[in-house]
Amino acid sequence: MPYESGLISFAAFTCLALAMKKHRSGLEPLVLPSERVLRVLGWCLLALSAAVAVFRLGPALGVTVWIGQMCVAVALLVLLLSWRPKAATALAGVGLICAPFLAFL
Repeated sequence: MPYESGLISFAAFTCLALAMKKHRSGLEPLVLPSERVLRVLGWCLLALSAAVAVFRLGPALGVTVWIGQMCVAVALLVLLLSWRPKAATALAGVGLICAPFLAFL
């Protein structure tokens, strides 16, 4: 099962969460893009993760795996945002960097 769509989904939901003032407040020392840029980037990453899953597994299984990986990514993000918000942003960046390398495995 390809994991890159799950990593991209995690990064997408992290961008969408950081577009909200409620979740930005815990990350004051970090310099973040504007809320609008994060919102657009989050939606584009979600579309990319869907395209990757469908491309790798076909339309039927790809959509099913994509939805499952989105559920896991959101659950992990919710737990990390309430416990360590800086770790969530770091993991999103690392996951987004590692996703292209997983495509070749």
